Parts: sequence; structure tokens; C-alpha cells
Amino acid sequence: MAEKWCLKDIYAGFNTPEFEADFLEVPKLVEELNTVKIESFTDAAAVIKILEQYAAKNDRLSSFSNYIYATDTSNDDASKFIYLLDAIDAETSRMKVRLAKFLAKTIENGGDIAALAEEHGVGEYAYQLRHMAKEYSHMMSEDEETLAAQMSNTGSGSWGLLQDKLVSMLTCEYTDPKSGEMHTIGINECRNLAYDSDADVRRAAYEAELAAYPKIEESCAAAMNSIKGEVNLLSNLRKFRNPLERTLFDSGMTEKTLDAMFEAIDANLQIFRDYLKAKARYLGKISLPFYDLFAPVGASCDKKYSYDEAKKFITENFAQFSPGMEAIAKQAFDKSWIDVYPREGKVSGAFCGDIYAIKQFRILLNFGGNLSDIITLAHELGHGYHSMQVMQEGILNTHYPMPLAETASTFCEMIVTNAALKTLQGDAKLQLIENSLQDATQVILDIYSRYLFEKSVFEARKDHPLSVNELNELMLTAQRTAYGDGLDPKLLHPYMWAIKPHYYSAGFSFYNFPYAFGHLLANGLYKIYDADPVAFGKKYDDFLRISGKMPIKESCETLGINVEDSAFWASALDVIKNTIKEFEGKEH
Repeated sequence: MAEKWCLKDIYAGFNTPEFEADFLEVPKLVEELNTVKIESFTDAAAVIKILEQYAAKNDRLSSFSNYIYATDTSNDDASKFIYLLDAIDAETSRMKVRLAKFLAKTIENGGDIAALAEEHGVGEYAYQLRHMAKEYSHMMSEDEETLAAQMSNTGSGSWGLLQDKLVSMLTCEYTDPKSGEMHTIGINECRNLAYDSDADVRRAAYEAELAAYPKIEESCAAAMNSIKGEVNLLSNLRKFRNPLERTLFDSGMTEKTLDAMFEAIDANLQIFRDYLKAKARYLGKISLPFYDLFAPVGASCDKKYSYDEAKKFITENFAQFSPGMEAIAKQAFDKSWIDVYPREGKVSGAFCGDIYAIKQFRILLNFGGNLSDIITLAHELGHGYHSMQVMQEGILNTHYPMPLAETASTFCEMIVTNAALKTLQGDAKLQLIENSLQDATQVILDIYSRYLFEKSVFEARKDHPLSVNELNELMLTAQRTAYGDGLDPKLLHPYMWAIKPHYYSAGFSFYNFPYAFGHLLANGLYKIYDADPVAFGKKYDDFLRISGKMPIKESCETLGINVEDSAFWASALDVIKNTIKEFEGKEH
């Protein structure tokens, strides 16, 4: 029986009294926010208190609407309320500009934001208030910021929803190489065949996938151009050098940190390419085509896992870390917080989202029964675990930065993988080692290609909209640069830009390097944990809980890590390099 998530704890439906009452309340709270004159810190504190109420209700309404849409992109009510809630949220821009201006002037006049916030009962938000004061130098006027937010609702926001809908409804004409029969299957089901043990199946699925994109390529290109054009324009108007600087600012991450990470990655790219060449030899090939990136290895590589097996595997291994982590996973399983299987109308990929008002989270999967799907489930439960820690804080401290968002999820992957490696032997162990290397290679080489691609798109979009051919060529160039001699240059994936939803959010540009950051930071954290498991648990939970309350560098320093030092990132990469050597030693 299909496992679908239950959303009744959020709302029982769009037409229920609870949903309707909250939906009527949010514009009233916005009006109240916009009518407060911020002339003293007492006024500022009053605005913060109203903002807490608004954020909780808006988050609940938006979560319900977006989760309904994620599993049924044809749902008209979901589309309608996503649009209406975004329109209401746009009206908070006036208040944010006025509050930021007041805070900036307070600092300019020698005021201590932290002390004043503590005095007025909002001390827990001192970092957010200081960050808002800094943001004022990048803000336009009240009218301009409000207009920009309103226009994004009919601009980038709508283009993003279009891409979601196009991909969720996309079908592929797949010819089974065994029977010769052609089947019409959804794009997610087709992409899951990349993990099949049969090379002919993987190639046929790859060819069917690429053949499907021309159905939506022009629409996706229009969406990409519109979103990237809007981001370029607003970044310029807000006095950022480029969209990357805006992303780093929003994440509380220094450019020095990003440079240190990429310095270490650049120095180690070839080790990942050598792993791919070793995998090609293992599969009996001269060079590895893109469609064999996820090819399983070992005699048991065709094993499929049931969802029940996945749940058991994860809960047992989470228990090795802490009873609390195990309990949160069981709660998600037992209370139907997870939507498991692919189906038509459901968005691609996987994600986890939290709902502060009810202190819960929901996970979307496209589970295909592969070992990698189990690891993906562990990854998303890591996000859920992070959410349950951070939701102990006030709601305005729950929006932790993107790079740290990918740390807890990767750490949970490592808990499951490393615990299993201690018990598995022979072929089963080889399969798990290779699966971990697949993941590592994705977040180093593939993420690097996506980062390079997005930088090149932003640059090219400054003077013209990009054609489908240009987007394809930029993607291929980025893949060739990142993968080097690790992949067959004639068999890459030119349409990766069309399938990945991360490119289609104006509010989250460069949602690629955070995966590399999170994966490598998790490696560093795991080394600390492995050295002293008992002491680490409490420190780790505190680290997750405060992740929205300070800049990335400072939060990492609570665990003794300097993320601006390339030596830290190099040491984290050493963990993966040792695993690659182990895999190469098993090559036969």
C-alpha cells in the first residue's frame, strides 16, 4: 500500500474553520505590523512580538499549501493559496525596511542592540536584529521593496511553480531492453532506473529521459531566464556585487569561508575523478558514461529494499547515536510524516520541511527501493532532527543558513553508513562503500558543476536571455570542468538545468555549494564524534539548536572548528580520500 504523508495535524483541509480563521488573521497581523511607528526600542520590540505571531500562522498556512502542491501540482486550491499567501507576505516589506532603518540608526548612534533587545524582552533575537541592521545598507526604499516583493509573486515565484508543474507532469517513453516493450513512465520513475543493476536498463532510461526534455525545454528556459534576470536586477539595485554575495550575506557566511572550502576542493578534484575511472574499470568500461554514475557494484547490487526494511535499518542505526534521534525517526514513521513513493503530479527529488506551530516536520521522497534511497531517507530525517532541535528556539531563530541545513542531514547519512560498515562484510560492505562514494562525488564534483553553471548563467543573463542551446552548452562546459577525465565527455547530461528545482528559486540562489559545505563539515563533525561519542551528543544538539542565532563561523567555533581555514576542509576531504583508496583496493 502506498505510504502518503498525513497533513491533518497542520489543517484538515482548505475549507476547514481552522484554515479559514488563520487565513483571515494573517492580513490583519500584517496591517498591524505596518501601522506601528517605530520611534523607540519599545516600538521595535512590539513589532517583533507581532512578527512572531505572523510568522507562526503564515508558516503553518504556507506549509500546508506547499505540501499539498508538492504531491499534487494540479491542485487548484494549493496553487491559489500559495499565490495569495505570497502576496500577503509581500506587504511585510514596508515594516522590514522601517525596522532595519531604525536598528541601523540605533547602532550608528552608539546603541547596543543586544543590550537593548535583552532589556525589552527580545534578547533571543539579538543576532537577527543586528543582521537586519546590516541589511539596511542593501535595502531599497519601502515602496521599492514592497513593489519588488509584489512583483516576485507574479514573476519569479510563478516561474518557479511552473517549472515544478512541468517536471512533475513530464513523462518518458521508455523501451524495456529485456522485452522490447515501450512504456510511458513518469520522469521520477525513469530517473530511479539510473540505480538499476542492468547497464542496458540504465542506458535506456538515460536516453528516454534526455528525449523527454524537449517537451518542456523552452518553458523551463523561459522560467530560468526570468528568475535569473530578476535576481540579477535586484542584486544590483540592492548594491550587492553579484547574486553570490547576496547568498553569502543571507547565509551569514564569509567569502573567506567559501574560498577556503573551494581551495581544498580544487586541490582534490582529481581523487574523485580517479574514483570514477576505477568504477569504470570495475564495470568493465574504458570511461564512465553519465548514466553509470549511480550504477551499483557487487554481486548483490540488484537487491531492492522495502520501505519497512529502510525504516528498520535507519532506526537501529540512529539508536547507536542517541535515543533521541531514534525517537524522532520513529515518530516520523509512526505518525505518517513521510510521503514515500513517486507518482504522477508529485514533484521530483526529496525534501524536508518543518511546521513551527505544531513542532513537527514532513518529508517528501521518491523512494525506489535502492540502497541510495535508504541513505536519502536518513538524509531527510537528519533535516527533521535539526528542525526538532531548532524549534526549541523562538520562531525568528529557526531560519538557519543553507550551508548548516545540509550539515545535520549529511551527518545522519554518515551515522547510518558508518554503523552499517562495522557490521557488513564482503560484497555487501563493498556496495555500501561505493554508495557512500557516489554521494561524496555528487556533493563535490556534481555540486561543483552546478555552482559553475549557475555562476555562468548569472553572468550571461546580464545582457541577454539564454537559449536552450546556450543553457545546454553551459551545463556541459560546467560538467566537463568539474568531472574532467572522470566521465566520458561524449555522454554527459546537458539538461540537468531543467530537472533541478534549486535553480528556480529567486530567494535561494546558489543552493548548490551548501551541499558540499554540509557534507565536508559533517565529515569533520563525525571525526569529533568518533573520538568521544558521549561528550559529543549534547554539544551537537546545542550546535543545531543555535544554528539560526549567529553567523556560521561563530556557530562552528562552538565545536572548535575554524571554517575559514582551508586545512580544516582538507582534513575533511582526507576521510573521503581514504574511502576511495579502500574502494580502489577492492577493485577487481
